[in-house]
Amino acid sequence: MKKMLAIVLFLALITCAFSGCITDRVSEIRSEEPVPAIMPAPMPPTITKQVDTAMPVEVGAADYQYVDTNTEQKIIQRASLSIEVVDFQASSNALILIVERSDGFVSDSYSYVTGNGLKRGDFTIRVPTDEFLSVISEIEQIGTVKSKHTSGQDVTEEYIDLKARINNLERQEQRLLEILDMANNTQEVLEVEREIWRVRGEIEQLTGRINYLENRIELATISVSLYEQEPITHSWGIRDAFRAAFEAFVSVIRGFIILVGYAVPILILVGIGWLIKSKLMPKLRKGKEGKINE
Repeated sequence: MKKMLAIVLFLALITCAFSGCITDRVSEIRSEEPVPAIMPAPMPPTITKQVDTAMPVEVGAADYQYVDTNTEQKIIQRASLSIEVVDFQASSNALILIVERSDGFVSDSYSYVTGNGLKRGDFTIRVPTDEFLSVISEIEQIGTVKSKHTSGQDVTEEYIDLKARINNLERQEQRLLEILDMANNTQEVLEVEREIWRVRGEIEQLTGRINYLENRIELATISVSLYEQEPITHSWGIRDAFRAAFEAFVSVIRGFIILVGYAVPILILVGIGWLIKSKLMPKLRKGKEGKINE
């Protein structure tokens, strides 16, 4: 009986110790956070050399992994042009052909007619980065360029940092999966799975940001505004003179009507006063004189 009791106590101690190890290991992995990456210094947009550095990523108390960051410079390129054209429809068709030849596409377009009957339109196009400058040169031939702006945003540092953080989170996820296989009760399984879901959520969020950056890096964005020019006419001023004369005539008639509107009530009052004075007053005087004679 004593031997059986000793064996039961020994097994209970081993189980408690194993559960404590798993809980401690989950807490240790939960506390792991990526160390901020040592990034290369930003380079001018015209330089195309590669960044040759190695960046440590913390995955444990005394365990480091070095990620190769031999990454080309990541630039998001944008441009906007405002172009005056003779024929809007023909110019917009030429713009679309330029985009299609460069393996790009029109992501957004909007056209309308102004009050003067002139057509205008705004286009947003996406083209491969290596075709960026050549496409702009072709678009400039469509008409007269009135304004032009180009810019480049260097996102190399952010891109490398995102890669390093994802790498670190994937290693944490792998260790959590290993600990999940060692769990021997429901509480431990739920705790480890909760940590796995958290890490997986962060990985997906960072992956989505990387996909967005890669799309913007691979395809440059160009905004193009096309508008028809105002027609040039020579009327020698005769048309303007007739217009001015007509406007003056209308102004005079308008003033006369306003004057009549003010004068009519006054004339009515004057007429009433004259009638009273010329018709009623003599009768009243005769009536008074007749009474006096009586």
